[in-house]
Amino acid sequence: MAKTIRYGYVFEQTEKAYSQGKKLIIHKGGTGSGKTYDIMLFLVVFVAMRQKGKVITVVSESKPHLDIGAIRIAQKIIQELGLAEKVVFNSTRAVLTFPTKSVIEFFSADRVEKALGARRYLLYGNEINTLKFEVWDELARRSEFVIGDFNPTAEFWLEKFLAYYGAHEIIRSNYLHNPFLPEEEKRRIELRAKLDANFRRTHVEVEYGSLEGLIFDNWRQVDAMAADLDWELRGMDFGFTNDPTALVRVGFKDGELWLDEEEYSTGLLASDLVKLFGRLGISTQDEIIADNKPETIFELRRAGYNVRAAYKPAGSIVAGIDVMKRYRLNVTKRSVNLIRELRNYMWKLDSSGKPLNEPVDKFNHAIDAVRYAVMAKTLSRKRMVKVGRV
Repeated sequence: MAKTIRYGYVFEQTEKAYSQGKKLIIHKGGTGSGKTYDIMLFLVVFVAMRQKGKVITVVSESKPHLDIGAIRIAQKIIQELGLAEKVVFNSTRAVLTFPTKSVIEFFSADRVEKALGARRYLLYGNEINTLKFEVWDELARRSEFVIGDFNPTAEFWLEKFLAYYGAHEIIRSNYLHNPFLPEEEKRRIELRAKLDANFRRTHVEVEYGSLEGLIFDNWRQVDAMAADLDWELRGMDFGFTNDPTALVRVGFKDGELWLDEEEYSTGLLASDLVKLFGRLGISTQDEIIADNKPETIFELRRAGYNVRAAYKPAGSIVAGIDVMKRYRLNVTKRSVNLIRELRNYMWKLDSSGKPLNEPVDKFNHAIDAVRYAVMAKTLSRKRMVKVGRV
């Protein structure tokens, strides 16, 4: 029985450019445009399943980003098309092998050196603005076809790259080009665009945004939490239907904060959180500072966990941000939602585009969890030793 393939604008435009022999295709798209899904669908249907012995390399900034993005999407597409018994996935090597003997291999930027010297038929860079130019350039020079995508949050090295490679196709898309985007997500994008001019410019008009108003720039990605932390606890921000519940492990060492996202999901009840704490090995002595939701905190405390409400007086959001900005933030690479928030958490702007001293209430669930934990240490007067400026 033939399977119906659902595809959007990005798929159509990619297939069109590829069929016309375009060797370099760049997707400049806003949130919700369906870029990653449509491009992975194109790679599976038009390349891996139709052509023999081709090597397709998909590269992104980290393995966790690939796991919840391109790899998960590829597996979903393969399942939907009824190809699960025909396509073999080697999870150790992160390679999909198709009946045509074509392969799709997935590399994160921190291990991409294994792919640098090899040649391939097609290279796909997911969110190329997060990659170093030297890495992307090295991969692209050894690829017959190159596809890249990015959200235009700020200018990066793209123009330099295009100047080196000559003829290219740039395809622009936003959420209106995605016929399968849920109505609730459309509504939230439109609401945010009304309140945030920079968001509208980036994700709706698909023009380069500005870093003016970005709250955090004092962070970097690390492989894991530091050992022998001076102190550690967890922060938790509650959500349910639309907003996620975020749980972040927060530690301090050598004048720097260390952050590891442990959960970021919607639909979690207190009973689910109890099970989650058990899976994570959280003891009844481990301290958790949570959003002030008395009923949920009561249930968690009744289950034996050391959860207490964050102190949230007037002005506590800005005060907490100020404290967090005093220290470098070391964020584990698996903390993909926290990383996304740090890249998008903005101050509100006035009519002239200047930042106000009030953050936009978006992209802040994991950040709020961190803020609760950090402020609990500050307010309890437990010294953050070896404090240094970044």
